[in-house]
Amino acid sequence: MLMKKITLLDLGGTIASYIHNSTDEFYDQKGISLCSLLNELPLLENIEIIYECFCNKISHELTSDELLNLGNKIQKIVEDPNVFGLVVSMGTNALEDIAYFVSLTVKTTKNIVFTGSHFPQNSLAFDGKKNLFNAIIIAQSDTTKELGVVVTLNDAVISSRWATKNKPGISNDFSNDGIGTIGYVVGGVFHQRMRATSKHTFNSEFSIRAMTSLPKAVVIYAHFGMDIDYLEFVVNSKSTSGIVSAGYGKGYQTKEVSKLLNKAVLKGVPVVRCARSGLCITNVDASYDDKYGFVVASEFSPHKASILLSVCLSHGLPTNEIQRVFEEY
Repeated sequence: MLMKKITLLDLGGTIASYIHNSTDEFYDQKGISLCSLLNELPLLENIEIIYECFCNKISHELTSDELLNLGNKIQKIVEDPNVFGLVVSMGTNALEDIAYFVSLTVKTTKNIVFTGSHFPQNSLAFDGKKNLFNAIIIAQSDTTKELGVVVTLNDAVISSRWATKNKPGISNDFSNDGIGTIGYVVGGVFHQRMRATSKHTFNSEFSIRAMTSLPKAVVIYAHFGMDIDYLEFVVNSKSTSGIVSAGYGKGYQTKEVSKLLNKAVLKGVPVVRCARSGLCITNVDASYDDKYGFVVASEFSPHKASILLSVCLSHGLPTNEIQRVFEEY
């Protein structure tokens, strides 16, 4: 029987934590090692798990430098010919951001599966053990290749491009009304029903090896009473490499704000228009986008738009190419 080596990369988070009482909302201490959880899983005899601890952090505390280090670590793991697939276990707060970044920058045809848990290990509702089992099942699948990076929670398998933690505090599967769901794990079997159409991993033009930093992409969120002085600071700051304009409706700002953002465009700082709601299908509006010189990020949440914009900037893409990238990725 051919052995399949699956690497489990542990980043900490809720799945690796304890709470004081089994019904508490917030965890406050480190739990048992994920190695102990692995010993409780009914894995097939031909699966060998290689455990590695990358860090033990709340996911949103990871820095840009640590994100780059993580991407390089993952690239190195999947380049090992003895590794069949990879599972990344981490906190869910920034899981969607990090999984999408990896899908853009890591080159591989192997399955990379991100998972975690909504509740700590000693919670009445602990879901981490099942999620971890499902992630391994997906990572070792023979019938599914070139999935890119996926996220699995609650038996669903979601493309990292669409994965969204849209119900914090409530157990969910990271899909947005089912959008991005490519399959399910049922009875220990991965059933793939869809495939991501956007570019990722093996056909991405980006590479983690080409990145030495993550350029700053500032998100401007539309709301009443916006601080124009702050916007002036962002536009004029030498550290601002790009701007994501998360606007009203399909991504519109007031005339005052739009004119100010146009100043950034004229200075060579790309501005990406997207909806502040996080899910919007829209086209280029010539009367707005062409007038102010904005890139249109249809169907992107503001935070994922900022990740893709940063990756584009790190590779030196001009504004017209950035528009193409937002349409293809």
